[in-house]
Amino acid sequence: MFGYLDIDKDKLEDGQRGLWQTFMCGLCISTKSAYNNLPRAFIGNDINFFNVLFHSVTETDVEIENKTCFSHPFKKRPILKTTQLTDTLATANILLMYWNIYDDVVDDKSFSKRTVLKSLKKPYGKAQADLPKMDGMLKTMYDGLQTLEKSNCDSIDKVAHSFASLSQQFAAIILQDKSSANVETLCYNLGKWIYLIDALDDVEKDLKTKNYNVFVNCYGIDKVDDVVKHLDEIQFTMYASLNRIAQSYNDLNLTKYTCILKNVLYDSIRNKTKQILDKYNVR
Repeated sequence: MFGYLDIDKDKLEDGQRGLWQTFMCGLCISTKSAYNNLPRAFIGNDINFFNVLFHSVTETDVEIENKTCFSHPFKKRPILKTTQLTDTLATANILLMYWNIYDDVVDDKSFSKRTVLKSLKKPYGKAQADLPKMDGMLKTMYDGLQTLEKSNCDSIDKVAHSFASLSQQFAAIILQDKSSANVETLCYNLGKWIYLIDALDDVEKDLKTKNYNVFVNCYGIDKVDDVVKHLDEIQFTMYASLNRIAQSYNDLNLTKYTCILKNVLYDSIRNKTKQILDKYNVR
């Protein structure tokens, strides 16, 4: 369900792309310091977007230092000096990955994913102790989502609400007293989009594996070509989510690291939506 938040590199200048990578390096260093090397493999663009967003929301100035790292041991590169936020997000990311992979294991009983889940057992145990409230919330939300999916719920809004609420509460727990209705609304709508774009992208795969897919269930889709019959409605749903995301972001009036945030929310996720819709348009 993760992997859809990213920058549009072509619309960022070199220094702006470097800033994105610098934030990623900060997460990597925080993860290594607390959980050793293995969990660094699970740091992705999604958690890095929240890394940038939350530093902006809290108006946290970051320090950048030139140093070598595990991935680049011979040449110094700009790396974000770790902050309390990068430390907290490193922990939260392990919990997110654990429950996301656990959800996949429940869905398809994949041996490879079971192996990955087992490898996360030790860092997950430490992260669970470090952020018990986050872990409890994620378990509750994924349990609720699984219940809806197993009941073959055919309401797009009802199913997407579960993952949207997860994203909203994720922000509330991380930001604590720095959270606000506006940032939680942004994260809610972003979570909804993530769930829906993943479902839209996976229609063909889910039809083959007979896994739950909200669009398949809602529209009674039997084969991939049937998506075209409902494309106007699906497109309306996807762009309505994108418009709510843009409005939520505008309401925040952020001033820090906005080059990255606007790039992701105004350009990248719209391009990703069009790309996935277009694969059905050409049929």
